[in-house]
Amino acid sequence: MKLQERSYSSKIMRPKPQIHVEEDGSLIVVVTAWGQPEHGERALTEVVKYVSAAKADVEVTSPFEFLTCISDEANYVRTALMIANDALYRGENRKEYASGVEVLALFRRGSQVAWAQVGAPSIFVQRLNQRVQPLSIASDLASELRDGDSLPPLPAQLLGLDPTVNIQTGHTHVKEGDKLILLAGTSVATALWGLQSNETDLNLITQSMVQEEPELPFWLGLIAV
Repeated sequence: MKLQERSYSSKIMRPKPQIHVEEDGSLIVVVTAWGQPEHGERALTEVVKYVSAAKADVEVTSPFEFLTCISDEANYVRTALMIANDALYRGENRKEYASGVEVLALFRRGSQVAWAQVGAPSIFVQRLNQRVQPLSIASDLASELRDGDSLPPLPAQLLGLDPTVNIQTGHTHVKEGDKLILLAGTSVATALWGLQSNETDLNLITQSMVQEEPELPFWLGLIAV
C-alpha cells in the first residue's frame, strides 16, 4: 500500500496526524493526538510493535481475546489498539486526563485489507470502474452540534480515556487498481461521492472539498492498494 496525503487548515485548526507506513506497505497507521503529541507517538509505537510481531509469528501471544467473528488480520490490528489504549490509560492518563488520540491501523495481507480504528479518519473504497463507497465512518461531534456557523473539529471517540474502548473493525478484499480514501474532517464533501475511478486524484479531491467547505479543516489520504 502506498499513501499520499494532504492537510488543509483555515482559521479553524485540526491537529495533523502522525503516520507510519511499513517499508513493504503492509501496515499503515494514522494517529491524531488531541493533547500532547508524544502521547500520539506512544500509541503509534505500541500499534506498530504488536502488529509487526503478530505478522512475523502467527502464534504470537495476545493479552486480549481473539474474536472468531473477524479475520486474523483484523484481530491483529484490533488487539494492537487495545494494547495502545491500555498503555495510555494506565500511563499518561493515570492521574488525570492529559490527552486522547484518534487512531486507524490498516493491515494488508494478500488481497485482504483489515482495519481497526477509534475515531477518525473515515475509510472509503473506490474499486476499479465503480464509484466511492464507505467502509467505516468516524463521526465528528462538531457536525452534530453545528447550527449554521462552522465549529472546530470535536472527536466523538478517543483512545486512552477509559479502561475499555469501542473499536471499529472490519476487512475487505482489494485488487490492483482499487484505492482507499481516508478522510478526517467534520463533513464529507458531496464531490467525493460523484468521483469516477479515473478521477481519484488527491489534488482534485482536495480542491473540490476546499471549494465546497472553505472554513472546515481536514486531512485527506489516498492509498493505492
